[in-house]
Amino acid sequence: MKMQRRKWLIFLFASLLLIGMFLSGCQSGKNGKRETVWRQSGGWPKPPLFQGNNFANGGVGAAYPFVFEGLFQNVRFTDKQYFRLAESLEHQGNKTIVKIKSGVKWNDGEPFTSKDVWAYYTLNNGAEVTKYLESIEAVDDLTIAFNWRDPSPAEHMKQLFIGQDGHGTIPYHLYHKYVDKAAELLKKAKPFTEPNKEGPFGLEIKDEVREAMDENWRDFLKAGPDFPVGTGPFIVKKVTASDMLLEKNPNYWNVENIHFDKITIKNPGPDPSAGFALVRSGNVDWFDGTPPRDIIESILKLNKDIAHYKMLDPASVGMVFNLDRPPFDNKDFRKAIVYALDRKKIREIGNYYGQESDVSMAGMPQSEFDNWITPEIRDQMEKFTHNPEKAAEILTNLGWTKGSNGIWRDPEGKVHEFIIGVNGGWQNGPIPGQVAAEQLTEFGLPTKLIAVDGTVYFDNAAKDKGKYDMSMDWVDVSWGFMFPWNSMRNYYWWGLGQMGHLPRYESGEKQNRLNLHLPGPDGKVIDIDQMLRDIPYMNSVEEQKEALSKLAWITNENAMGMVLFQNVTGAWANLKTVTGWPRVDEIEKYNRDMPVTTVPEDLQQVADLNQGFSGITPFVEGRYAPK
Repeated sequence: MKMQRRKWLIFLFASLLLIGMFLSGCQSGKNGKRETVWRQSGGWPKPPLFQGNNFANGGVGAAYPFVFEGLFQNVRFTDKQYFRLAESLEHQGNKTIVKIKSGVKWNDGEPFTSKDVWAYYTLNNGAEVTKYLESIEAVDDLTIAFNWRDPSPAEHMKQLFIGQDGHGTIPYHLYHKYVDKAAELLKKAKPFTEPNKEGPFGLEIKDEVREAMDENWRDFLKAGPDFPVGTGPFIVKKVTASDMLLEKNPNYWNVENIHFDKITIKNPGPDPSAGFALVRSGNVDWFDGTPPRDIIESILKLNKDIAHYKMLDPASVGMVFNLDRPPFDNKDFRKAIVYALDRKKIREIGNYYGQESDVSMAGMPQSEFDNWITPEIRDQMEKFTHNPEKAAEILTNLGWTKGSNGIWRDPEGKVHEFIIGVNGGWQNGPIPGQVAAEQLTEFGLPTKLIAVDGTVYFDNAAKDKGKYDMSMDWVDVSWGFMFPWNSMRNYYWWGLGQMGHLPRYESGEKQNRLNLHLPGPDGKVIDIDQMLRDIPYMNSVEEQKEALSKLAWITNENAMGMVLFQNVTGAWANLKTVTGWPRVDEIEKYNRDMPVTTVPEDLQQVADLNQGFSGITPFVEGRYAPK
């Protein structure tokens, strides 16, 4: 009897356990409704470092696009602009009026108003658009006015400048203490009297005010809530070192288009193979990244429910030359380096699907040449292909000689050993850099790759130290928006130019500005810094195209650096668990290994898959849904 009772209890316990497992996997606990969950991977600051302030060190990681929004969403690769918190935009001369959607709320229930947009730019007054603005005005709760300085940028530039910002990231009701203090400090600053000077809202922020603003900003960074407060479709509920849980925001302005109840994000750690293991096992619905060809083929073979979409990245793996460091101060020597390298072999190892270039470096991605370089100037650009004989001819004309050991000596008989520097933590750089070093060594120019930690790499490459002859990084790269003025200034004004040691004014009213004047394709000398400053104010796209074409010619002609290949990235899609993927009628044709498309409509939808390009556009547009 006791034995029968024990067997019955064991059966009952097992039955209850199975029922519990079934219910936990199939119900959300409300009205018996099946819970829908989107699964992906990503990274974030590990607790206790994680907090809700996106501007704090490390931000909020993979939660950002699900929680925060801007007035608009720019798609980085195509410059398409989706309306988000904005209802409308109208340019009225030197004023741009944006109407905000009614009924938008922060995820803590407070209304989102124009005061929050004003707060974003008042506290975050380093945002790029503030350099072109006289002021930001909260006209009423749902109307914000961008008052432009005179002269103002072209209208299409205004939209790009505004659209790249995350306006729903500084809720005034949480951070008003710091916003109001920043506003008071801005009132103490005086307007610039010199037209060439730049500062937020046309103001010159002197040392005392700057120190106070910096202190206020540092205090703001420490003031975040435990979890982010945004206007986006999801709310962060739990964060551990390995997992993040988000739940649908019931107050989201477009909640009817959000077809998932929860988001679970797994942190696979620094080893990329762990992330691809999640893809292979089918434990994620979406994953970002394109590994080497053999890994793609292996994953697709092992999991028939997975597809991979490849897309061109508006960035190229390459290197810039240190123009301060002989013999790289000689344009022809730099050209010899470009001709000596076999970029096809480098591309096949570094990124099999990448796009090779026939220029040295142009200041814009190869994929944009047809759009932004006139046919006449494109025809005049020197075509750099792998040609070791041409490289040897150039060196010989420069007085270099090649010894019986195959090593080149400069005109003084010196053998050089060149250094390529690279950030060792940058996954895309070390392997192509090593291949490039080996090729140059084989050509007779001894070269070695030095990979260092990213915390010291840029400092080593920049002007004060200048430890490298060649520095590897993303080149011809557009951050923020695709319009290639963006990539041009990335080289000439920003970090790449510092790594390349471009000359700058050391004193006077132009102090620290680029001091580079070079002949254009017609032989006329161009002040590159001034042309870059003029482009945003050119109202004609054709005029901008002509200017950008000249800059591309100059960059290539002077071999400022070298594109090894334009990157191809991609996204993995789980066909078994989610609907709404693009190009579904072609998936079988390509056996789920989707090639880069050039069809504009398809290209846009594929670009939308990339959260780095377009945030979570397919969620907001209602395209993604669980199967």
